Amino acid sequence: MSDTEAPDVLKRREALVIVNPVAHNAPDRKRLAEANAYLKERGWSVQWTWTTKAGDATEIAARAAGLNTPLVLVCAGDGTLNEAVNGLAGSGTAVSVIPAGTSDLWAREAGIPRKPIDAVRILEKSEPHPVDLGLAGDRHFLLMAGFGLDAAVIQNTSTRLKHKVGASAYALAAVRELLRYKGRSGLVHLDDETLDVNALMVLAGNTQRYAGVTKITPQAKIDDGLLDVCVYQGEGTGDVLLHAVRTMLRLHLRSKKTVLRRVKKLRLDFEPPLPLQVDGDHYPGAHAEVSVVPGALFAMVPNKVKRRLLSSH
Repeated sequence: MSDTEAPDVLKRREALVIVNPVAHNAPDRKRLAEANAYLKERGWSVQWTWTTKAGDATEIAARAAGLNTPLVLVCAGDGTLNEAVNGLAGSGTAVSVIPAGTSDLWAREAGIPRKPIDAVRILEKSEPHPVDLGLAGDRHFLLMAGFGLDAAVIQNTSTRLKHKVGASAYALAAVRELLRYKGRSGLVHLDDETLDVNALMVLAGNTQRYAGVTKITPQAKIDDGLLDVCVYQGEGTGDVLLHAVRTMLRLHLRSKKTVLRRVKKLRLDFEPPLPLQVDGDHYPGAHAEVSVVPGALFAMVPNKVKRRLLSSH
């Protein structure tokens, strides 16, 4: 748990908004102006910035943290949110979102409405809480890290197509991978436990929701100092389909081909290394370990979802 004091967001009422103008569901200027007017009417001092390239959100968020800004609002999808989180990790600046992406998993997890004016209204019924982050290589993640099948799907999803058709682009890539992806033999180290498995996918969840339609790690709490790991075992297409059906019906927790653990560290020994995705974006390089960083981020959590997301409530 971080020793940094939680920012008094609602007392200071200062915020920096990071907008990704090319996000799949980016709001128009009129809706953003409505949100800005609402904030100003309630005494907020708001600065708006726009990203122009990958990595901008990390730099902008880090500068805001360096200036002791109490709140950064990310108007974008989960990828840009991940960038901002990497700029805020370990700081005393809190983060919230105005959903504008393809899946917006954190917004769904935290119950943050899609309309910009509603997303800022809910700040009045939220509090900054210290939450955990995962760490893969030098990259923090708020939601999840996935090795294997889902990372291959994301790696082979056309960015151009994603901007045009949204989540349907992932579905098309998933069909291709479904027909060709095979389980891989290797070792999965879960803290002090080692499993010899034929893995299709290994997911380390910091939160509960996955892909906007199901929950692979439904017991996860974002402040418990642990990652919820799910190992899907099998050979190929048939096992993938069975896992998908079981997961949609919430039956995967009882499957003999699924292993679930809560750990501080996950390490994989596969040759060659399994592909990796972090918060829904491909993470290039041969990374084989993820760990939890307790209390590394302050996130604005609406009061209505505290019991579901936080172990301390």
